Amino acid sequence: MQPQSSTSSPAAQQVLSGVIRRDGIEDMSGAVRNFFDLEAVQLESGAFCCQIDFVAAGNAFFYREHYPLRTHLAGELLHNRFGFAIPEEGLGIKFAGEQMDGCRLASAMTGEQMDVFAPGGLKQFVVLIDHVHLLRLAEETNLPLAVQQALRPGRSTMPLVSKPSSVSALSRRLRKVLRQAAGGRLQMEPAALEDWIYAEALSILDVTGHPCGRPPAAVVVRRATEIADAQPGPLRMTSLCSQLHVSPSTLQYAFKTVTGLSPHAFFLHRKLNRARVALLRAHPGESKVTDIAVDLGFSELGRFSVRYRRLFGESPSETLRRSPRISSFGGL
Repeated sequence: MQPQSSTSSPAAQQVLSGVIRRDGIEDMSGAVRNFFDLEAVQLESGAFCCQIDFVAAGNAFFYREHYPLRTHLAGELLHNRFGFAIPEEGLGIKFAGEQMDGCRLASAMTGEQMDVFAPGGLKQFVVLIDHVHLLRLAEETNLPLAVQQALRPGRSTMPLVSKPSSVSALSRRLRKVLRQAAGGRLQMEPAALEDWIYAEALSILDVTGHPCGRPPAAVVVRRATEIADAQPGPLRMTSLCSQLHVSPSTLQYAFKTVTGLSPHAFFLHRKLNRARVALLRAHPGESKVTDIAVDLGFSELGRFSVRYRRLFGESPSETLRRSPRISSFGGL
């Protein structure tokens, strides 16, 4: 669904709200392609059906998203933005190597590489704002230097610390604004809503005692993924252990802890997701499933097809025959 305006003013002065429905893992990155450059990997079998509810005003907006299945996301926030996520319900994400919860918030700015493992059933709010304007407001309101440093490029760690009570209260307020916008009852003018989003973003921060570093398991997984991406051809677990200087049992434990999968299963799911992207981008009359599978390193087409259907609920040829149904936030 395209964004719906809650006012009749010119587009730049409107409060926009709407719903975007996602019918597959390809919609994960497609729906937010105006804001993120993301690779999304579905890590368990099932239908990836969910939706995004959003409200936007000026250069600030927020949306609520739902991850029905365990998912890995890697990429970057675009266009000089700053963003952070607030859990609504369910287990928090593992972000930049750390477990997020009510007092540890995932945040990112343009220029930083994000690494996210979202558990199945996760529901969260994502707030995106202009980074330059945020920094200017932080200085004008005389926020503590520690807070300002946590918002600046080159910071020591990406997760932010906040008071759980503040995070819970903001989650309730965001949910209320979404309900009001969906029902056409939102009374805030665009400028007031934009100011409110910035004020809320600044008010929840409390970096006292902010921990640095990442758990060893997450470091192992992230480094293993970097090695796999840089290495052509088949990936051997013994070679990976050697390059990481860890034992096979340590490698297994790290992947099970962070992704819920063994290393072999995680990298297989990654390849299957890349096959899905390639099939959706290909022209049915010009491309063959076999060619795409072989290009991605699948040597046995029958086994590839069985695994693909088990993960996505349709055969590779069925994916090839249709066009992707990807909606985005339009021109926001």
